[in-house]
Amino acid sequence: MKALIPRTLLGSLALAVTLAATGCTTTVTDPVALPQPDTGGTQLSETGAAQQPEGGDPKNDLGQRSPDGGYWPASVQLGENPELGPIVLDGQGFTLYRFDRDSSSPSRSNCTEGCLLEWLPVLANEKIKFDNLDPAKLGAVARADGSQQVTVGGWPVYRFANDKVPGQISGQGADGLWFVVAPDGAKAAAPAGQGS
Repeated sequence: MKALIPRTLLGSLALAVTLAATGCTTTVTDPVALPQPDTGGTQLSETGAAQQPEGGDPKNDLGQRSPDGGYWPASVQLGENPELGPIVLDGQGFTLYRFDRDSSSPSRSNCTEGCLLEWLPVLANEKIKFDNLDPAKLGAVARADGSQQVTVGGWPVYRFANDKVPGQISGQGADGLWFVVAPDGAKAAAPAGQGS
């Protein structure tokens, strides 16, 4: 049996929670900012997903991008890392991070200009799904370019451009400011009784 529970975030951004046999899936509906058609070669598939032409720049493998370099993943989901325990991943299995110079209360992103070359904002649109994450910990914050950045526990989340394969955590501890995000928005840490 599926139950729909509407939840409002940031005024016109709403979440609908669908409880399914495989877990909890949350879908964002009625977004504030949507990706616009790109004239730079990105093609839309029959499903509406952005696709890069073959032979494109690896940084463009994320499809449609916002003016400040953010991207719209198909989903944000619960993952597991052997060193850090439960973590948050995008739909391609890449690790998501939080930035200590951001704010969680109120939610605010302070990653701008050069910072955005390596740390790609994770954005929400009408098709994003949140898999096996607590809806009470999810939200969105407006960015300067008009897009809506996903928040976990109030913290804006990012993908590290130098993580080359799913599950990699090469951004962990970068500059003493960047950390893998846990499902509650805290910094992911080794489970109790494990490792250093």
